[in-house]
Amino acid sequence: ALGPEHPDVARTLNNLAALWTNQGQYLKAEPLLLRSLKIREQALGPEHPDVARTLSNLATLYNDQGRYIEAEPLLRRSLTVLERNFGPDHPNVGFGLNNLADLYRILGRYPQAEPLFQRALAIFETKLGADHPTVAVSLNGLADLYRDWQRYPQAEPLYRRALQIREQSLGSEHPRTAQTLEDLGALSLALGRFEDAEIFLTRALLTREKVLGTDHPDIAETLKSLGRLYSAQKTDAKAEPLFRRALSIREQSLGKEHPLVSQTLDGLVLVLARSGNVKEALPLLTRSLDIQERNLRIALSSGSERQKRDYLETISGTTDIALWLQQQVAPKDPEVQRLALTTVLRRKGRLLDALSNNLNNLRRRLTPEEQILLDTLQAERAQLAALVFRGPGEETTERYRARLSALETTTEQLEISLSRTSREFARETTVVTFDTVRRQLPPGSILVEFMRYQPPGLRLEQPGPVRYAAYLLDPQGKVQSVDLGLATGIEGDLSALRRLLRDEEQPIAKLKSLARRVEARLVAPLRARLGTVRQLLIAPDGPLNLLPFAALVDQQNRFLIERYAMSYLSSGRDLLQLERPAFASSAPLIVASPFFEGGVRLPDLSSNNAIRGRGESQAVDLAGLRFDPLPGTAEEARVIAQLLPASRLLTGRDATEEAIKQTISPSILHIATHGFFLASTDASAQNPLLRSGLALAGFNRRASGREDGALTALELSSLDLRGTRLVVLSACETGLGEIAEREGVYGLRRALTLAGSEAQVVSLWQVADDATRDLMVQYYAQLRLGAGRSEGLRKAQLALLKSRAARHPYFWSAFIVSGDWRPLKSVFTSKNNLKSN
Repeated sequence: ALGPEHPDVARTLNNLAALWTNQGQYLKAEPLLLRSLKIREQALGPEHPDVARTLSNLATLYNDQGRYIEAEPLLRRSLTVLERNFGPDHPNVGFGLNNLADLYRILGRYPQAEPLFQRALAIFETKLGADHPTVAVSLNGLADLYRDWQRYPQAEPLYRRALQIREQSLGSEHPRTAQTLEDLGALSLALGRFEDAEIFLTRALLTREKVLGTDHPDIAETLKSLGRLYSAQKTDAKAEPLFRRALSIREQSLGKEHPLVSQTLDGLVLVLARSGNVKEALPLLTRSLDIQERNLRIALSSGSERQKRDYLETISGTTDIALWLQQQVAPKDPEVQRLALTTVLRRKGRLLDALSNNLNNLRRRLTPEEQILLDTLQAERAQLAALVFRGPGEETTERYRARLSALETTTEQLEISLSRTSREFARETTVVTFDTVRRQLPPGSILVEFMRYQPPGLRLEQPGPVRYAAYLLDPQGKVQSVDLGLATGIEGDLSALRRLLRDEEQPIAKLKSLARRVEARLVAPLRARLGTVRQLLIAPDGPLNLLPFAALVDQQNRFLIERYAMSYLSSGRDLLQLERPAFASSAPLIVASPFFEGGVRLPDLSSNNAIRGRGESQAVDLAGLRFDPLPGTAEEARVIAQLLPASRLLTGRDATEEAIKQTISPSILHIATHGFFLASTDASAQNPLLRSGLALAGFNRRASGREDGALTALELSSLDLRGTRLVVLSACETGLGEIAEREGVYGLRRALTLAGSEAQVVSLWQVADDATRDLMVQYYAQLRLGAGRSEGLRKAQLALLKSRAARHPYFWSAFIVSGDWRPLKSVFTSKNNLKSN
């Protein structure tokens, strides 16, 4: 009657899709919603309220399917349209707030979700009355947040109030009443009140079966909750059939690859494993991991870094289950061992690998549109960094934070736009297995994967204490594993050792005693399995990323550097990058001894109190940072430049941030200056890549041409370093940053990997100027002689260890090599044509 493009047709499509979504028929619902959205945008315009409703329905569908990255921009756009049409306090806006808050809750972004839920609740109570059924929607959502956040005392009264409203307004047998009953059951389970939990969950199940039928997707969640209850009570015979029934329902209604199918499999695996049935648990766990891998490959092909990190967090529990099954349940089962290592190689460092691959692929295939987006992103990141370093100045704190938030939102939207335009080639094609990794291991080496994991508890809300495990892989494909024990003891000793290593005044004997204790925890348990191997490729996890293993001491009272050649990786999956060589497009660049300006005088080098470190500053925030000159870096750069053919040397006022940003793919990039990393505070930038960086010309005045002299890690990550064989940051604390479990350290090292460099030399504490100069000169001399990027540093460090003046580990062990360890012969074969400024 009206034709296929009429708004009334769109309304009917929308309603039919909503029905199918409620029935769990998601594959039938999506094309109807997409068609409805297209009709409404064309007929009514993109800012019409009906467009917002369709966006919200489509996002809800994606949310139910676990497609969180796709859901978020739809919900944000829907909320914006609703606010423009109805104002900030309309109930329609409340629904938009509630939907976005619930997505943030699922993704674990609790601080972002809480104010949205609270604002929605206030709108509904004011506009609709305290006992309206819609108020119960917000009460239930806010209670879900507090339960997931483990703020149980705040959750319970909200649930009980929501239940009272729903029973009075909807009746005791309404599906939404059953939802609150189930949530109260889950809360009671978390609190260990098993009798209450059973009453609530049983009532919820009976209600849902009566109203929705026995095979509705919502019933599966109630069955899973009851299964968790009986598992916590150690009555696995009652728990197992509930999980199996939930699995069957979800497979039939959602398909076999849905994230909720994976979650149900995980629950069944725990029940089977705890009852000793590892043989049946293993294929189910393998299937769950495969489902997650398929969905993860799709999720990582689009969205911003934060969105991808959030998605990875939603599946981290299955990684813990795989490690727990191998370490604590079946430590001698070779199949379980291979699955655990495969999981480690697939998951650890996954985000860094995906981001760096996507960025490098993008740069190889840039369209004019993408080039504009990339240039705009780099400019916005530079503006954000400049704003952070200037600080609020005379602005109010609220105004300053608002500007920061706006810039952060802009940069994230640009990341999303870039990923969307390049999605076709962004998807990963390499399948990572222990076999593909072991083929990249050099003869006589062994890969050591350290993992920090949390075993599941009887109740999911209360997992067991964090532990460490190590997995070893040799070139022949032999897999070995070791349980290293509780994290608390390891990390306590590690923290104490780092304090001693950073202090040159500490007696070497005292330091060695503690280094021996840490070695006994981390390396001694591996020694029998290492055999005669002398090359270790170490992939740390958690705080182990800040440990120089070379400074540990073995049972013969020798430093491990005297026994092993060591290289560091984010994960064994890094080795697959060795198959994708790129070629540098410019000669080596050396940047050293910048003129910081700002009236800071040269230190008196004859005084024992002279500031001689490459990162000394008493500032607690970025705006207050100031640095003194580094006379040792000029001599260091001059000698290194003579060793590098055709290198370009920039010092003094020419050692600028702009010069580095304009350089594309130098074969070697050496920067000798002050480095910094500041811990997060309420007043500091929350992005750790904005709190670490390098000081360059004009830093103290925050003025150097068009730049401010502060090259942050965020800005470094935007450089094009494809084909750069080695980046040496001859500065303080360039290996520090914010530790992200299974993703390494968010700092300069990560930024350089994102930019495309093959290997990075970074430091783990504030280093001495003179000793660092000597170390670097010897390092390049070894590289020129053909030593590998790791072995060359080892030989230079051994030379300092044998010297009288610098034998303390403070002087030689701060620097580590991350990435490709192999030699750089081609870099040193060109004719030396030094360019100096």
